[in-house]
Amino acid sequence: MRATQAAYLQVLLVLWLVVPGRLNFINLTRYGGPSERTHRVWFQKPLPWVELNTSLILQMQDQECLGSTSILGIDAVFINKNGRCTPGVAQFWSGGQQRSLSGLEGSCVTWVDLETQQPFPLSISQTPADLPGKQTRTNVYAQDTLNTLAQLPAAMHQQVQAVVGDAYYARKKFVDPVVDEGQLPFVGKLRRDAHLKHLFAGPMTARRGRPKKYDGKVSLSDFSRWNVLPWTDACTAYTTVVYAVALKRAVRVVALLWPGKSGMTLELLFSTDPSMDAATIVRLYRARFALEFPFRDGKQFAGLNDCQSRQAQALHFHWNMALHSVSVARASQLMNQRASPLVFSMEDEKRRAYNEFFADRLLSMLPGDLTCEKIGPRITDLLLLGVKAA
Repeated sequence: MRATQAAYLQVLLVLWLVVPGRLNFINLTRYGGPSERTHRVWFQKPLPWVELNTSLILQMQDQECLGSTSILGIDAVFINKNGRCTPGVAQFWSGGQQRSLSGLEGSCVTWVDLETQQPFPLSISQTPADLPGKQTRTNVYAQDTLNTLAQLPAAMHQQVQAVVGDAYYARKKFVDPVVDEGQLPFVGKLRRDAHLKHLFAGPMTARRGRPKKYDGKVSLSDFSRWNVLPWTDACTAYTTVVYAVALKRAVRVVALLWPGKSGMTLELLFSTDPSMDAATIVRLYRARFALEFPFRDGKQFAGLNDCQSRQAQALHFHWNMALHSVSVARASQLMNQRASPLVFSMEDEKRRAYNEFFADRLLSMLPGDLTCEKIGPRITDLLLLGVKAA
């Protein structure tokens, strides 16, 4: 990163935390600093976001604010965008609305610390609307994950226990590249009607032909052939190693059953590493939920939905900047709350940043000899800071 780009990023980060309301070029200009045209020019320039975010994580680890074990969570976030001129506008699934909507989608890879359960997004990339040939969005998600893994420092790569995703990512097109090329196990969730087969463990016969590999289809209503686990939660846990037909590989599956309003509720978690124990699979998958919080904070307080540009590179810069500001705010609160578990509030961090910015501006405008005649015009100018219609 060039010195001029680093200087601009430092100014932009302060403004990003200070500005209330929509985070667009016009509002950033209202609170001082670069002009709207300057923001538009810098947003078109690439920036090594993975390197920037990993350096922040390593600094937090050096100060013992974070642990040394983690997972990489993968998830997509729906981003509102009106109009037809923005590249990538298509029908994407919105988790909040529980239906497909017209807009944009970002695929985000998040580093989640297993000891503190703190998430730090590493990079977010736009999901293209049109794909060449037989490529699907699943191939794009897998490539985004591999690209992020390739940019991790060796010290951080060794800390990653697994790549974790929800039931959507339990597909062969995603799992195979992550496991084979990324050299990491994948932990996820299976459908409740997943096609699984028991592995044959009996003696081999002397008959001709291929040896027997499977021993019947797995019944998800009969767990007599599974191993029962001692569990402290209000549920019953079973585990076994089976062959997943959709993934075309042997996996360790953990079945969690607990009573619900309409009978027993079943959840199937799995790992592509059959030697991974069941408790670790459950712990890693539960840690995945932490990656949802940067999306929430990014939309509510960091302008994830507010990009004013219709250029693909500017959208990429804006989304990564929004999530990076959330990570910086989280790191700041982590350093100030070392003695107790962190209760993170992006709203409080923005309020503190605004108050500090306002106080600094006030003190910088006050003259040495305070008289009503001299201070009046300066206070009037200060009260118009950020006002849309002065």
